[in-house]
Amino acid sequence: MILSRIFTSFTFRFLVSYVAWLSVAVFMVLALIYAVIAYDFFSEVHRSVKAELQDLSEAYEDGGVAAVDAFVEEHSGPSRLIRFFYFVGDDSYNKIAGNLHEWPSTKEYRNGWLGFDFESLAGSIVDPVGNEFIARSMQLPSGEHILVARHYADVLNSTKLVAGALTRSMVATIVLGTIGGAITAALSMRRIEGINTSLRRIMSGDFSERIEVSHSSGDFRRLSENVNQMLDRIEVLMTGVRQVSDNIAHDLRTPLTRLRSKLSDLHDNCDDSATREQVEALIDEADGLLGTFSALLRIAQVESGNRRSGFAEVDLCTVVSDVIELYEPLASDKEQHFKTALARVGKVIGDRNLLFQAVANLVDNAIKYTPEGGEVMVGVSIEPDAYRIYVADTGMGVPEADREKVFQRFFRVESSRGCHPGNGLGLSLVQAVVRLHDGSISLEDNHPGLRVVIRLPRDAAQAKA
Repeated sequence: MILSRIFTSFTFRFLVSYVAWLSVAVFMVLALIYAVIAYDFFSEVHRSVKAELQDLSEAYEDGGVAAVDAFVEEHSGPSRLIRFFYFVGDDSYNKIAGNLHEWPSTKEYRNGWLGFDFESLAGSIVDPVGNEFIARSMQLPSGEHILVARHYADVLNSTKLVAGALTRSMVATIVLGTIGGAITAALSMRRIEGINTSLRRIMSGDFSERIEVSHSSGDFRRLSENVNQMLDRIEVLMTGVRQVSDNIAHDLRTPLTRLRSKLSDLHDNCDDSATREQVEALIDEADGLLGTFSALLRIAQVESGNRRSGFAEVDLCTVVSDVIELYEPLASDKEQHFKTALARVGKVIGDRNLLFQAVANLVDNAIKYTPEGGEVMVGVSIEPDAYRIYVADTGMGVPEADREKVFQRFFRVESSRGCHPGNGLGLSLVQAVVRLHDGSISLEDNHPGLRVVIRLPRDAAQAKA
């Protein structure tokens, strides 16, 4: 899995592309170097053969056969690093002098140059250094033919050695470049994953989270510092907005309570039925406002994390059973089919009252938005690393585009406005409770209707009690 992520990362693909183009450039440079070295080798062979041919012709013209024998003895001894072979023949190519017994049977002839192999001279040369020979010949004014040959196996071996070294260099460049790319991609991915982890925590609502910068350097450090500064500013703004709404809710709840109390007294002391109805409507409005402010304060309290001090072991199945027992009669009144599927699960570390309220909000919404004759399903199940609570209905559902927005404060789906009472804070409170318990909440399509799924960690150590 990790290797797959490394090999598919942008950094690795970029470095592999860079190594590929670098390898092409290295190949072109090495090919040029090989061509230059090979050209120098063969140029040296040609120069040495031409020089020997000139010296042999001068020796023959100056001293005849005896001078050629002395020249051959001097220039073809075993102490020589380069072995030359000589032939002097008459105009019919019959041997006059030299260490070649006969004129070689050439396999090519171009501009005075001959090429032949050792098999064509079997028995004429003892212990040759190599089988491949290059030779050059000339004809003297007196008619004799002179030939000087040199093996070039050493040149071929040298060029092969150079070619092998260059090839290994290119392979090493590709291998080391790929390994370096994988290491660089792994280091980059680790840093990026650290940033992504912090950002995921921030997106889940923990605005105090910051990106670690102590182990970063260069561009990553500057990026992390800039992101942290941006998060500081966002946290200040978000805290200010929430503080304003919380302060408003706190400051207005007391006068609203007094207003509601006076309206209640007015209702009790009013004899006119029409006026009583108007006062009742005003009381309902006051109750709605008080409910909204109370919900805002509960959300603020939950998001602050202060409720963690009261965490204890909670039997999740018992909590859900109590919610079902409370709301089953309400579903029966609406002639809804109430279905349950409760698996026996373990305990979680949390706040029982908050968990009860979160599940109750979901069940209340399911009953509210499910028409008569519909179904409401509540269940608890076990997953590999979490306990799963789901509440499903067969109501109007929530459009996919709005499923993230419904967790925002005061947001309501357009189709529900005017049809069902509410303040748009129920799911915000549920999400705050779930996050307080290190869980997650998601909305799914129930075909028809909506399915809300809560997952709470099974490992009690994950809940930061």
